[in-house]
Amino acid sequence: MSNDTGDARLKELFNSVLHLNKTRIGMQNSMFSSLLIMIFFFTSVAALGLFFTTISINSIYAQMEIPSDKNITSSIFNRTLGEDTEPKPDILYSSLKSDTIVGEVRNNFTYPIESVLITASVYDKNGVIAATGDTYISDYQLKPGMKSGFDINLEKQLPSNSKYTLTTRFEKSDVDKPEALQLSVGKNSKDSKSFRVIGEVLNQGQDTANSVRVSGIFYDKNHKVLDVDYTYTNPDIISPNKKAPFEMSFYTNNPAKIKTIAINAQSDEYSLMTNITQNETK
Repeated sequence: MSNDTGDARLKELFNSVLHLNKTRIGMQNSMFSSLLIMIFFFTSVAALGLFFTTISINSIYAQMEIPSDKNITSSIFNRTLGEDTEPKPDILYSSLKSDTIVGEVRNNFTYPIESVLITASVYDKNGVIAATGDTYISDYQLKPGMKSGFDINLEKQLPSNSKYTLTTRFEKSDVDKPEALQLSVGKNSKDSKSFRVIGEVLNQGQDTANSVRVSGIFYDKNHKVLDVDYTYTNPDIISPNKKAPFEMSFYTNNPAKIKTIAINAQSDEYSLMTNITQNETK
């Protein structure tokens, strides 16, 4: 073998080794770049996850602390405004009397409603909520066009010019109670601090009337609500063609102001028999 041939083979072998090393280095660089990309990707995902988790935790468990002797007015809170298209019973009249809000509500739907709840929120002169309360109306069920009274005890005496809001909640009745209760009312009596009404309820239905309740709305000369009350007959279970007496007696500051009464009778099964609009002033 000549020296030239050996040198040529040695040079060829060197070039092959050099090419192989370059290929390995390129592959290593490519793998290193891919590894860097994967590390960057997972780091970014983890950072975004931590970011959104922080937002979620802050939004769910956000709290606000105030000194115990300070008030928070509504201007601090975010307000979401929207049009309320849900129909509601009509609150015909209401009035704040010291620690009580009295009024009357009417069913303005074409179907009977029940479980009518009235909720009050009362505010002071600075617009800060000062008292709240709720109550169900006096009657089990309100037929279309029928009225019922309510009185909400606020458990706190407030100025008569205090601002307040009233909201209603109700359920649609599954059954329209048939008219089967006949009501008779005796002469009412009053003294300096109380008003008293007595009467009887006759069950003309075919079934027993249970939990028979008599309710009243008491008006002044201008037909504004002065007070409301309800009671049960004694006994409150009346068999068919039987009757039971009732008495409504309550304290009032000025019973002489009561000029008219709207009175109603209902049971779990029946409503009042009448040929005129229910709660017509008697």
